[in-house]
Amino acid sequence: MRKFMLFAGTVAVFAVGAALPAGADTGATPATFTLTSGALSISAPVGPVSLGSQTVATTDTTMSAPLGVVTVSDQRGGTTSWTASVISGAFTPSVGPADPASNLSYAAGPITASAYVVPTAVNATGLAGEMVVVTANSSGISTASWNPTITVIVPGDFAPGSYGATITHSVA
Repeated sequence: MRKFMLFAGTVAVFAVGAALPAGADTGATPATFTLTSGALSISAPVGPVSLGSQTVATTDTTMSAPLGVVTVSDQRGGTTSWTASVISGAFTPSVGPADPASNLSYAAGPITASAYVVPTAVNATGLAGEMVVVTANSSGISTASWNPTITVIVPGDFAPGSYGATITHSVA
């Protein structure tokens, strides 16, 4: 592309994008950048959660309640997948036999997910061993949250008292 300018009857021609003169030195500098992946993490309620109370019975009963919001954050970027799992200890009283973790079940319920992730709930029964509760495929940075319901079978003729257990979530 050429631009023409008139100055008192003379013509000046300027070439835009013209090549450098032969033998000219250049200062070309390659430039790069690096993207590193973020972390895959899970958060769960840290305070005590009550499943309620009931009167002792001669037959097995069940108790259940929401545990509180659990959130997986996948900041790794790109195409990834993850699996959230849960395990519990026995519900142990101050006196008497414990209610084993095999009597617990976990239902994730509805999952709220951001863009780029497709999570699937997996109901789990018997939390004595690590059980998968949510799986997901992701195509970018994403989060998924759910408020699981924990149900425990309370055996008949258990002693009155307060029973406690620790429920642990993990993601990989």
